[in-house]
Amino acid sequence: MNKAVARRSPAESEVPSVSVIIPTYNRKEELIGLLSALEKQTLPATDFEIIVVDDGSADDTLFYLKTRVAGGKENLFFCYQKNQGPGAARNCGMTMARGTFFAFTDTDCRPLPEWLEELIKPFSDKQMGAVGGAEEFEPAERALSRAIHFCMTSPLTTGGIRGTRGNKLARYYPRTFNMAISREAFERTGGFKRIYHGEDIELSFRIKEAGLSLLYNEQARVCHHRRSTIKQFFKQLLRMGEARVVLARLHPKMLEPLQVIPAAGILLLFLTLVLSAFSAVFISLLKLLLGTALFFTFLLGAAGSMTRNLLIRERLKLFFMVPFVFVVQQAAYGIGFYRGLWKWLKERVNVKGEK
Repeated sequence: MNKAVARRSPAESEVPSVSVIIPTYNRKEELIGLLSALEKQTLPATDFEIIVVDDGSADDTLFYLKTRVAGGKENLFFCYQKNQGPGAARNCGMTMARGTFFAFTDTDCRPLPEWLEELIKPFSDKQMGAVGGAEEFEPAERALSRAIHFCMTSPLTTGGIRGTRGNKLARYYPRTFNMAISREAFERTGGFKRIYHGEDIELSFRIKEAGLSLLYNEQARVCHHRRSTIKQFFKQLLRMGEARVVLARLHPKMLEPLQVIPAAGILLLFLTLVLSAFSAVFISLLKLLLGTALFFTFLLGAAGSMTRNLLIRERLKLFFMVPFVFVVQQAAYGIGFYRGLWKWLKERVNVKGEK
């Protein structure tokens, strides 16, 4: 380990209660903003350490971290590894960590000042294994980012599975943009698995299966910067849909009806379109489906444009943009789900062929 990241012994420094673990890959500018936000935490700096794991960045992230540590950033540590993905980077961070609790966030997030203090409060319950918090958007975000945020957090579009209060249509699992786990949870589960996407909710599932509790604390908040283009958003949801199949293969109990709806909707629409060429009954069904979808997206547009402190022009943008983003979200997730199924079937065929 480089001398700049060598750890002080407990005799030189009090052992912190929380270790904030941040994986990064070619995101130096985002990392600078995140570290700045962590300096404003209400939790005293002596109570937490920050561990940045550079996952093989090709930019000057490593040089920046060395400079920060050499400049006397007392609670900052870092390590470098060849690119292995965020799950492996977080595992590396946890093996370095001294804290009783491990907090996670991403470089595209900006924790609010009370974030850490609120995130670890529920661990006063000894059975608590993992805690997740809320996500907000920056006030200056563009209309597209606001629309994406609405579609990714609203109970109308996700069933509340990302932490919204009230009844949820599927189980809640903390996610690493805003999440903390106990050291005991890490020791019982072994940390993150090396899967392509969704490793955070997979870990949350195993923590629950290990007999520990999961909790959503709305007061632990981060501002989460959203994808800046529709293309990026589409790719993100494509990966999420594909990952849902991977997770279901690992843990069949993780697959719930809500998560199949986008793929089922695509199949229903396709079959109705085909069959409407042969029967007037299916033409009527197609009209009913499209009419229902149009009415629902109208409601989404109205709900998404109700954000306070916005000019009428901005509200109008959201009214039309939210339905469009919702359609992209559902289509990408559904297509990703089928792509995951296709890969699984190909693997099964190849295995049988080898036998």
